[in-house]
Amino acid sequence: MNYELKKINAKMGKKEFEMYQDIPKEEVGSSNIIHGKSFEEFKNILKKYKNEEIEINKEINSTTNRYVFYVDGEPIGEIGIRTTLNNFWLEQGSQIFYKIRKSMRNKGYGTKMLEFALAECKKLGMKTVCLNCNDNNIASKRVIEKNGGKLLFNYGKSSRYEIIL
Repeated sequence: MNYELKKINAKMGKKEFEMYQDIPKEEVGSSNIIHGKSFEEFKNILKKYKNEEIEINKEINSTTNRYVFYVDGEPIGEIGIRTTLNNFWLEQGSQIFYKIRKSMRNKGYGTKMLEFALAECKKLGMKTVCLNCNDNNIASKRVIEKNGGKLLFNYGKSSRYEIIL
């Protein structure tokens, strides 16, 4: 299989749009603002996401690099890396988030996608990455643990993991 991680860009088209339609609007610990939007709205959101690479999103006080993960040329999911690491992201927030289309879950793609994102984190000069995961999201916990995630602590309904790069 051929795996590829590509930064989100305005040239993304119907295949990527369809991927976002196959990711639920709301799930435990995740939201997908593109779900249910028109193709035109999708293109505008991609521009906003691209701007977040260099402009701080005031709602989350961070910049974010977003990527689409492909398997054999087919878009499987989105992964984001917070790149402005203030005290919140370093001490509490999840520095990486990811979403996989429903039709491609439970095939090991999440583990591979996080592996590729961790390589990007290393290129960005990060030494460690922390991720939070809802305790009910067993699949996501496995993805994190398979990538070397060590449990730091449990918040009650979610857990915080650290991955040393």
